[in-house]
Amino acid sequence: MIHVVPLSRALGAEIVGLDLARPVEDGTARLLRAAWGRHLVLVVRGLSGLSAEAQMRFCRVFGEIGARARPAATRHEPEGAPAGMMYVSNLKQDGRYIGSLPDGEMQFHIDQCYTAAPAIGGCLYAMEIPGSGGDTMFGNLCRAWETLPSDLRRAVADRRAVHVFDHAAYGAQTRDANRPAEGLPSAAHPIAMRHPETGARLLYVNRLMTTHIEGLEARESAAILAKLFDHQERPELIYTHRWRVGDLLLWDNRCTIHARTDFDPSERRHLRRFTLQPRQDRET
Repeated sequence: MIHVVPLSRALGAEIVGLDLARPVEDGTARLLRAAWGRHLVLVVRGLSGLSAEAQMRFCRVFGEIGARARPAATRHEPEGAPAGMMYVSNLKQDGRYIGSLPDGEMQFHIDQCYTAAPAIGGCLYAMEIPGSGGDTMFGNLCRAWETLPSDLRRAVADRRAVHVFDHAAYGAQTRDANRPAEGLPSAAHPIAMRHPETGARLLYVNRLMTTHIEGLEARESAAILAKLFDHQERPELIYTHRWRVGDLLLWDNRCTIHARTDFDPSERRHLRRFTLQPRQDRET
């Protein structure tokens, strides 16, 4: 018997009793998709030795596996890795990191928001975890819109914000607003986005990658964005996941922000990740 156990009032639920050693049956898949739609973040614990193939089977309950980002020159690509797989890891091989985002804190962000069609979700499996820190925080953007003061709602209801991918920002933990964005990957999306499946309104901005609001003077744009960032990062809208080895976690990238807390870089942190794209058949 599978149980869905909420992890916080904001978002997140643990799935108890799920056996991922075998394919997920249709009835269980429907239950999992319903739980994801309601809780936005799903966690399955105690999956010691979970294979990449089993993780991929789990991911395909919710969408298709997205393509892996082009490897950086400083990163050692794992040989024989399944298409779409990457590591979030500070482990090295031959002097190069075997994964991405190896160390340090990271501000709240939405994956691929700088593209026209961002990923619908992400899935992480924890293989090595530091003794403390390296937690992942998730924020509920639907709840953020619901609780946004009416004056801010009116100010941004029909506006679009621009999101920029600036690799240099990751080292600084936040993007320098004065740094030119020309030539960097970017996209504009409605601030009052609607979830493509539920239709719920959500506050689609994030501190790390949102640079400005279209049509507003720079100072006004910055002032409004600062209020929006502070609002969506309020503690009552956040679930903090403290990782254990064997944790499998899936988040809805369309309606959450996520961030990482700092940790001792001398400790090993090694997670396997897949990105989800929409299914072509739009199965529900």
